[in-house]
Amino acid sequence: MTDRRIKKTEAAIQAAFSKLLSEMSMEEITVKRLCETADINKSTFYLHYKDIYDCADRLRDTILDEVCKVFAPYDFNGIINNFSVILVNIMNVFETNRELYMPFLKSPSLASCSCKLKQLLIENVLKRIDPDNQDNGGSRCIVSFIIGGIISVLEQHDFAEIDHQTICTLADKVRSEEHTSELQSLRHL
Repeated sequence: MTDRRIKKTEAAIQAAFSKLLSEMSMEEITVKRLCETADINKSTFYLHYKDIYDCADRLRDTILDEVCKVFAPYDFNGIINNFSVILVNIMNVFETNRELYMPFLKSPSLASCSCKLKQLLIENVLKRIDPDNQDNGGSRCIVSFIIGGIISVLEQHDFAEIDHQTICTLADKVRSEEHTSELQSLRHL
């Protein structure tokens, strides 16, 4: 179990990183500036992270863990059938952690990290597919479409634009009988 002080220091560093990321590109963030913002010494930073890129990767992993918890209770069909609940829960995760997560998603300089986040989420969800259908390219396409859509909506829009009605509309599109049968037929290709 990680010491509370370690968690508190890492949270301060991540918060400072996100704050700076909302003001400048990743390439402009220096360890010195990050340490000043977090009010820590450089030696403290290096006890926790190798460099700024390691800090970005760890933030990505934090986001990944939180979103994976939302998908955890569902198998593939459960994801399709409960998509509105999943979408609301993902939105809640990002709303609760808005200042920490949103600069990461919206930073053009972290596009490769965002792409890696999508890839890791897709792999995590694909683990929930029946082993007989895991090699099916259709399943990968469906999961990629869903994950890519969720992350893209978060990257491109502010939460004020994503109300309950919008979430329900998106979920209905994914769950609709016509689309569900199309998705299911893709799974069996």
